[in-house]
Amino acid sequence: MPDQKDRFGDKLRDRERGEEERYFAEQDREKLRKLQEQAPTNPTRGLCPRCGSGLQEEHHRGVSIDTCRDCGGLWLDKGELERLAKLEEEGWPTTWFRAILKGGPG
Repeated sequence: MPDQKDRFGDKLRDRERGEEERYFAEQDREKLRKLQEQAPTNPTRGLCPRCGSGLQEEHHRGVSIDTCRDCGGLWLDKGELERLAKLEEEGWPTTWFRAILKGGPG
């Protein structure tokens, strides 16, 4: 008979844990919804992930780079680092020739 009590107690504890997990999951969903509502609509004009200041968009060799004036952080979007690396692999004559064709420095 004591075995029966233990199984019933285990079921009650499992149910309590399940209700607790459901409660916290609902709380987390509500917090995420509030954060998504507060998120900036334009990610390039967002906030610095490091210090929270506004980001400024700059262009380097045709690639958009988001910079933070306060902490000096540089932030790149997906694929921009690869594009910069590919441009840096070019030799100086190619870079110079591109600059002449565009009418200014790259």
